[in-house]
Amino acid sequence: MARLLLSPGQLVSMDALVDGLYGERPVKSARNQIHRGVGELRQQGVRIVEQDGSYLLNTPTEVIDAWRFKSLTESAKTAAHSRDKVRLLQEALKVWRGPALAGLDSQVFRAAAEEWEERRLTAIQERFGAGLALGNHNDLIPEIRRLTSEHPMREHFSWQLMTACYRAGRTGEAIAAFTRLREELSEQLGIDPSPELRHLYEQILRQEPVPAEDAPVPRQLPPRPLKITGRSWELERIRTALERGSRTVAITGASGSGKTTLALEAAHSSAELFPDGQLYTTEPDDVLPGMLRALGDTRVPKRQDEQSGRLRTLLSSRRILIVVENVASASQVRSFLPACRECALIVTSRSSLSSLREAVQITLGGLSVDDAWALLADGTGAHRLAAEPAATHRVIELCDGLPLAVDIIAAKLAARPHWDIATLATRLEDRDRILSELRHDDLDIRVALDSGYLSLSPEARTLLRKIGYSGKQDVSVQDASCLEKISPAEAEWRIEALVDARMLTVSGMESGGRFTYHCPPMVLAHSRERALAEDQIAELDAAVSRVLTGMEDSADRH
Repeated sequence: MARLLLSPGQLVSMDALVDGLYGERPVKSARNQIHRGVGELRQQGVRIVEQDGSYLLNTPTEVIDAWRFKSLTESAKTAAHSRDKVRLLQEALKVWRGPALAGLDSQVFRAAAEEWEERRLTAIQERFGAGLALGNHNDLIPEIRRLTSEHPMREHFSWQLMTACYRAGRTGEAIAAFTRLREELSEQLGIDPSPELRHLYEQILRQEPVPAEDAPVPRQLPPRPLKITGRSWELERIRTALERGSRTVAITGASGSGKTTLALEAAHSSAELFPDGQLYTTEPDDVLPGMLRALGDTRVPKRQDEQSGRLRTLLSSRRILIVVENVASASQVRSFLPACRECALIVTSRSSLSSLREAVQITLGGLSVDDAWALLADGTGAHRLAAEPAATHRVIELCDGLPLAVDIIAAKLAARPHWDIATLATRLEDRDRILSELRHDDLDIRVALDSGYLSLSPEARTLLRKIGYSGKQDVSVQDASCLEKISPAEAEWRIEALVDARMLTVSGMESGGRFTYHCPPMVLAHSRERALAEDQIAELDAAVSRVLTGMEDSADRH
């Protein structure tokens, strides 16, 4: 029965059965005894099929404890999270009730028993590794110490004991475990511990972070975009940069310009370059602790400079891609900038990040008319746009070519097949309605504009609100100076801050050598909303009056 259980669902020859039961010196009656044994097993309800002198145990493998153990351990290898891996391995190890094939001592059974025992120890070892990745160091130490004592030549148990002790803050015990192993190996085999174990020992002596061996490979990227329109040149440039070893890519642009879509498409399409994982966050202010935990390090330092150093240490031997969204400044990026060329960083920001000289700079504006038209047609239908070309061009213009705004319009028109595009264009031209029209289901341009607005300095926000209330799409330094009652130099500084945040664009130059600036319709409407919500009407009216007076004075001088 034991020999048949080792090969369920497979034909086992008479010779193999004789070898299994009697080894190299079978008795003369061996074959008769096997026939008799098969008959007794059948009387007990065991389904055994005979075919051409061989026997097959006709039993599903899932009801055989050894094969259930094997199935569970194989499932654990593909588990997505260490917690699932621990659960599967614990379930597998519960199947064991003692030594495999106990009491059977032929060479066949001894070899099989050694094989199954190796599988058991490997499962225990993998369970320890997954437990360490979950931070269960103190709980695991007694069991790992026992297994280390029972199997002193199995160095990986010593590796796990040292790791558990060190990460639990018991450095002395970790060093003592290494010392014991080194002495035992020297005395019994005349060798030193493995290079991996010696490296771990040196890391512990230097008090460096030691990641768990089974730290999950992070796969944190959100789903890949279904489609990306009009960014093929930018996408190819990012891919090429990452393939050539560039460490940093900065994707900048106005709210709604498609920075996230481009970053995710680039990250997914380049994922094979970074087999050790991909990290992702939209919270750059608190990025370091989360990344350290995702890489298996639970001993997160309190100081940011120590967190940065530890992150670079963990990344030094891995190939990982980091994607961080909504970065506010270049100084913020430097805290998690990889030091090794095997890792790379993609950041998105509304600011220019031009001081990141090492970064490949990708600046996104609105889509071209052709690309915006294609994006709109993809959701709305090309025939519908072709029927109203002038209105379609006007809608794209009012959306400033921003992918988010065009996506919203496409979704809204698809949901309202009875609408004509000209009517929608008229609604978008109304500054009191444009933001409400650019909202559909979970897509809302106002949310994107709010995020950009709140990232500005208080001085820049104040100026932007007054520009919005004034309704002036084309703004000069003199206009800003009048709106805020500040010097032209100060006004120019605040306007350039708005340009850097992609709230204004440079549109031309005045005769005096100063630039003129343009405020997109959506930004103008949003800043007017904020002005009405945050400022006193009398103060806003006074600011507009100063601009009008300044324009009259300028006209009189000319």
